[in-house]
Amino acid sequence: FATTLLRPHIRWSEKEQRDFLHNIDQETDRLTHLISNLLDMSRLEAGAISLEKDSYQVSEILASVRSRLDAITEHHKLRVEIPAGLPPVFADKTRIGQVLTNLIENAAKYSKKGSQITVGAEPSDNIVVISITDRGEGIPYELLDKVFERFYQREAVVAGRRDGIGLGLSISQAIVEAHDGKIWVESKVGKGSKFSFSLPVSKKD
Repeated sequence: FATTLLRPHIRWSEKEQRDFLHNIDQETDRLTHLISNLLDMSRLEAGAISLEKDSYQVSEILASVRSRLDAITEHHKLRVEIPAGLPPVFADKTRIGQVLTNLIENAAKYSKKGSQITVGAEPSDNIVVISITDRGEGIPYELLDKVFERFYQREAVVAGRRDGIGLGLSISQAIVEAHDGKIWVESKVGKGSKFSFSLPVSKKD
Protein backbone atom coordinates (compact mmCIF):
# COMPACT_ATOMS: atom_id res chain seq x y z
CA PHE A 1 0.00 0.00 0.00
CA ALA A 2 2.76 2.44 0.93
CA THR A 3 4.64 1.84 -2.34
CA THR A 4 1.47 2.42 -4.34
CA LEU A 5 0.69 5.60 -2.43
CA LEU A 6 4.19 6.99 -3.08
CA ARG A 7 4.13 6.56 -6.85
CA PRO A 8 4.88 10.09 -8.15
CA HIS A 9 3.03 9.76 -11.46
CA ILE A 10 -0.33 9.03 -9.83
CA ARG A 11 -2.47 11.67 -8.16
CA TRP A 12 -4.59 10.18 -5.42
CA SER A 13 -7.69 11.85 -4.06
CA GLU A 14 -7.84 12.72 -0.39
CA LYS A 15 -10.28 9.85 0.21
CA GLU A 16 -8.00 7.37 -1.58
CA GLN A 17 -5.06 8.54 0.52
CA ARG A 18 -7.07 8.06 3.71
CA ASP A 19 -8.11 4.57 2.59
CA PHE A 20 -4.51 3.62 1.86
CA LEU A 21 -3.34 4.94 5.24
CA HIS A 22 -6.16 3.08 6.98
CA ASN A 23 -5.10 -0.17 5.29
CA ILE A 24 -1.46 0.43 6.21
CA ASP A 25 -2.45 1.06 9.82
CA GLN A 26 -4.54 -2.13 9.96
CA GLU A 27 -1.78 -4.25 8.43
CA THR A 28 0.81 -2.80 10.81
CA ASP A 29 -1.46 -3.57 13.74
CA ARG A 30 -2.02 -7.13 12.51
CA LEU A 31 1.72 -7.80 12.08
CA THR A 32 2.52 -6.28 15.48
CA HIS A 33 -0.10 -8.54 17.07
CA LEU A 34 1.29 -11.59 15.26
CA ILE A 35 4.87 -10.89 16.37
CA SER A 36 3.68 -10.27 19.92
CA ASN A 37 1.94 -13.66 19.94
CA LEU A 38 5.08 -15.42 18.70
CA LEU A 39 7.19 -13.77 21.39
CA ASP A 40 4.62 -14.56 24.08
CA MET A 41 4.49 -18.23 23.10
CA SER A 42 8.28 -18.41 23.24
CA ARG A 43 8.29 -16.84 26.71
CA LEU A 44 5.49 -19.09 27.95
CA GLU A 45 7.33 -22.19 26.76
CA ALA A 46 10.45 -20.98 28.57
CA GLY A 47 8.50 -20.08 31.71
CA ALA A 48 9.80 -16.55 31.36
CA ILE A 49 6.53 -14.64 31.78
CA SER A 50 5.98 -13.17 35.23
CA LEU A 51 2.55 -12.01 36.31
CA GLU A 52 1.96 -8.74 38.15
CA LYS A 53 -1.23 -9.64 39.97
CA ASP A 54 -3.42 -7.23 41.88
CA SER A 55 -7.07 -6.68 42.70
CA TYR A 56 -9.10 -5.46 39.70
CA GLN A 57 -12.71 -5.12 38.68
CA VAL A 58 -13.49 -6.94 35.43
CA SER A 59 -14.89 -3.67 34.06
CA GLU A 60 -11.54 -2.00 34.83
CA ILE A 61 -9.62 -4.63 32.86
CA LEU A 62 -12.08 -4.33 30.00
CA ALA A 63 -11.71 -0.54 29.96
CA SER A 64 -7.92 -0.86 29.68
CA VAL A 65 -8.25 -2.52 26.24
CA ARG A 66 -11.49 -0.87 25.11
CA SER A 67 -9.96 1.14 22.26
CA ARG A 68 -8.44 -2.03 20.83
CA LEU A 69 -11.74 -3.89 21.21
CA ASP A 70 -13.66 -1.09 19.51
CA ALA A 71 -11.31 -1.38 16.52
CA ILE A 72 -11.68 -5.18 16.41
CA THR A 73 -15.48 -5.00 16.56
CA GLU A 74 -15.80 -2.05 14.19
CA HIS A 75 -18.21 -4.06 12.02
CA HIS A 76 -19.96 -5.84 14.91
CA LYS A 77 -22.13 -4.89 17.87
CA LEU A 78 -20.17 -5.23 21.11
CA ARG A 79 -22.42 -5.65 24.15
CA VAL A 80 -21.03 -5.66 27.69
CA GLU A 81 -23.08 -7.27 30.47
CA ILE A 82 -21.17 -6.99 33.73
CA PRO A 83 -23.41 -6.93 36.81
CA ALA A 84 -23.05 -4.39 39.57
CA GLY A 85 -21.48 -5.75 42.73
CA LEU A 86 -19.25 -8.25 40.93
CA PRO A 87 -16.31 -9.09 43.21
CA PRO A 88 -12.84 -8.05 42.03
CA VAL A 89 -10.49 -10.65 40.59
CA PHE A 90 -6.85 -11.24 41.49
CA ALA A 91 -5.08 -10.98 38.16
CA ASP A 92 -2.50 -9.38 35.93
CA LYS A 93 -4.52 -6.65 34.23
CA THR A 94 -2.36 -6.54 31.10
CA ARG A 95 -2.38 -10.29 30.55
CA ILE A 96 -6.12 -10.72 31.15
CA GLY A 97 -6.70 -7.77 28.85
CA GLN A 98 -4.73 -9.76 26.29
CA VAL A 99 -6.99 -12.79 26.83
CA LEU A 100 -10.11 -10.67 26.36
CA THR A 101 -8.64 -9.16 23.19
CA ASN A 102 -7.76 -12.58 21.76
CA LEU A 103 -11.20 -14.04 22.50
CA ILE A 104 -13.14 -11.06 21.15
CA GLU A 105 -10.93 -10.92 18.06
CA ASN A 106 -11.63 -14.62 17.53
CA ALA A 107 -15.38 -14.02 17.90
CA ALA A 108 -15.29 -11.19 15.35
CA LYS A 109 -13.26 -13.26 12.92
CA TYR A 110 -15.83 -16.07 12.82
CA SER A 111 -18.99 -13.94 12.88
CA LYS A 112 -20.90 -12.09 10.21
CA LYS A 113 -20.57 -8.33 10.03
CA GLY A 114 -23.29 -6.63 12.04
CA SER A 115 -23.77 -9.56 14.41
CA GLN A 116 -23.57 -9.18 18.18
CA ILE A 117 -20.67 -10.16 20.42
CA THR A 118 -21.43 -10.21 24.14
CA VAL A 119 -18.98 -9.95 27.02
CA GLY A 120 -20.43 -11.20 30.29
CA ALA A 121 -19.25 -11.99 33.80
CA GLU A 122 -20.74 -13.68 36.83
CA PRO A 123 -19.53 -14.81 40.26
CA SER A 124 -19.42 -18.48 41.20
CA ASP A 125 -18.13 -19.53 44.63
CA ASN A 126 -14.58 -18.12 44.87
CA ILE A 127 -14.19 -17.39 41.18
CA VAL A 128 -15.51 -15.03 38.54
CA VAL A 129 -16.43 -16.52 35.16
CA ILE A 130 -15.96 -14.22 32.17
CA SER A 131 -17.55 -15.18 28.87
CA ILE A 132 -17.49 -14.01 25.26
CA THR A 133 -20.47 -15.11 23.18
CA ASP A 134 -20.86 -14.74 19.43
CA ARG A 135 -23.55 -15.62 16.92
CA GLY A 136 -21.12 -16.94 14.35
CA GLU A 137 -20.74 -20.16 12.44
CA GLY A 138 -20.04 -22.32 15.49
CA ILE A 139 -17.53 -25.13 15.92
CA PRO A 140 -18.20 -28.80 15.13
CA TYR A 141 -18.24 -30.96 18.26
CA GLU A 142 -15.28 -33.06 17.10
CA LEU A 143 -13.10 -29.94 16.86
CA LEU A 144 -13.84 -28.47 20.29
CA ASP A 145 -10.82 -30.18 21.86
CA LYS A 146 -8.51 -28.83 19.16
CA VAL A 147 -9.20 -25.10 19.29
CA PHE A 148 -6.69 -24.45 22.09
CA GLU A 149 -3.88 -26.35 20.36
CA ARG A 150 -0.91 -24.31 19.14
CA PHE A 151 -0.99 -23.36 15.46
CA TYR A 152 -4.46 -24.85 15.03
CA GLN A 153 -6.68 -22.84 12.67
CA ARG A 154 -10.19 -23.53 11.54
CA GLU A 155 -11.50 -22.02 8.34
CA ALA A 156 -13.24 -18.68 8.76
CA VAL A 157 -16.08 -19.68 6.45
CA VAL A 158 -18.25 -16.66 7.16
CA ALA A 159 -15.45 -14.12 7.09
CA GLY A 160 -13.76 -15.83 4.14
CA ARG A 161 -10.27 -15.57 5.59
CA ARG A 162 -7.74 -17.03 8.02
CA ASP A 163 -5.63 -14.40 9.75
CA GLY A 164 -2.77 -15.03 12.13
CA ILE A 165 -1.05 -18.34 12.79
CA GLY A 166 -3.31 -19.97 15.35
CA LEU A 167 -1.65 -18.94 18.61
CA GLY A 168 -4.18 -16.60 20.23
CA LEU A 169 -6.31 -19.26 21.94
CA SER A 170 -3.30 -21.31 23.01
CA ILE A 171 -1.68 -18.24 24.58
CA SER A 172 -4.97 -17.33 26.26
CA GLN A 173 -5.18 -20.80 27.78
CA ALA A 174 -1.62 -20.56 29.11
CA ILE A 175 -2.28 -17.14 30.65
CA VAL A 176 -5.54 -18.24 32.30
CA GLU A 177 -3.95 -21.41 33.69
CA ALA A 178 -1.08 -19.30 35.08
CA HIS A 179 -3.80 -17.53 37.09
CA ASP A 180 -5.02 -20.91 38.44
CA GLY A 181 -8.06 -20.56 36.21
CA LYS A 182 -9.69 -22.64 33.50
CA ILE A 183 -10.81 -21.85 29.96
CA TRP A 184 -13.37 -23.72 27.88
CA VAL A 185 -15.71 -23.42 24.92
CA GLU A 186 -19.31 -24.33 24.22
CA SER A 187 -20.54 -24.21 20.64
CA LYS A 188 -23.21 -25.31 18.20
CA VAL A 189 -22.74 -25.25 14.45
CA GLY A 190 -24.82 -22.48 12.93
CA LYS A 191 -25.65 -21.00 16.35
CA GLY A 192 -22.39 -19.54 17.59
CA SER A 193 -19.79 -20.08 20.30
CA LYS A 194 -19.27 -19.15 23.92
CA PHE A 195 -15.72 -18.99 25.26
CA SER A 196 -15.49 -18.77 29.05
CA PHE A 197 -12.65 -18.55 31.54
CA SER A 198 -12.42 -18.35 35.30
CA LEU A 199 -10.30 -16.16 37.56
CA PRO A 200 -9.93 -16.29 41.34
CA VAL A 201 -11.76 -13.70 43.40
CA SER A 202 -9.36 -11.27 45.04
CA LYS A 203 -8.86 -11.82 48.76
CA LYS A 204 -7.15 -8.48 49.26
CA ASP A 205 -8.91 -6.10 51.63
